[in-house]
Amino acid sequence: MKSHVVTAVVFALLASVSAVPMGATSGTGKGPRAGGPNGTGVRIVGAAWNADNQPVPNANLRLRNVVTGKIEATMVANSTGQFTFDGVEGGSYVIELVTDSGKVMALGHTFSVAPGETVATFVRLGAKVPWFTGFFSNAASSAVSAASSMGVTALGSSGIPASSQQ
Repeated sequence: MKSHVVTAVVFALLASVSAVPMGATSGTGKGPRAGGPNGTGVRIVGAAWNADNQPVPNANLRLRNVVTGKIEATMVANSTGQFTFDGVEGGSYVIELVTDSGKVMALGHTFSVAPGETVATFVRLGAKVPWFTGFFSNAASSAVSAASSMGVTALGSSGIPASSQQ
């Protein structure tokens, strides 16, 4: 069901491309400020969302070329989390949602766009889960798996601790 919601939102973004102000980017995109069939540049429209599908207002975004690794443009989303990159060259890209200091908080999906095309995409923050939660559950699972592959069927202490008890 969630994929239908995402698809509907992406199509809604594409349908509203003409409503996005042309001056929305503050980036370093190359080429003419034109996307669509008459321009040689591309237009990338999208939205930044939290894990609960709420918009991320004024999100800092970067457009990274996945082939060269170069940041092609940067911008700040509007108050409803929507953004537009205009006039960049065709290629394969990913949208990065970053902090003010440039730390990457989330990545969108990799996509390709050809000159003269428009693409709609999104970037979503993940749920806030402490980093150690997954680490310890995976570490314990790995230890049990490794032990069982060596024939160990039970783990336990049967002797006096090696360190002093003081």
